[in-house]
Amino acid sequence: MKKALRSFEDKAYGSEVAVLYYSGHGIEMNGTNYLIPTDAVLKSDRDVEDEALAMERAERSLNGATRLKLIILDACRDNPFVTTMRRERKSASRGVNAGLGRVEPTSTDTLIAYAAKAGSTADDGDGEH
Repeated sequence: MKKALRSFEDKAYGSEVAVLYYSGHGIEMNGTNYLIPTDAVLKSDRDVEDEALAMERAERSLNGATRLKLIILDACRDNPFVTTMRRERKSASRGVNAGLGRVEPTSTDTLIAYAAKAGSTADDGDGEH
């Protein structure tokens, strides 16, 4: 996922508009939002920084666009690992939350669209996708 994001970043550089669409799960840990790749294995909170992608990094990948940066987060805002993930970092001021926290754009030419508002979850549905 990180390599794909880097490739996208190179292609978006110098464009007028860049759009990043993410469909999947996300979590918040210690005030930082992370997007969870499909092959991530999050057995404990120590795995998050290594296995998931910081939302801030995803947002930075659009910085090369000159007019509009659009991020579409089709994320359920829930953590599929919440029942199995161990909390091992005792020094953290906040642990792993159930899903993505509030995400605000860092620049005035950035728009972020969500499938669900902060503090709520979107329905995955019953089918395969």
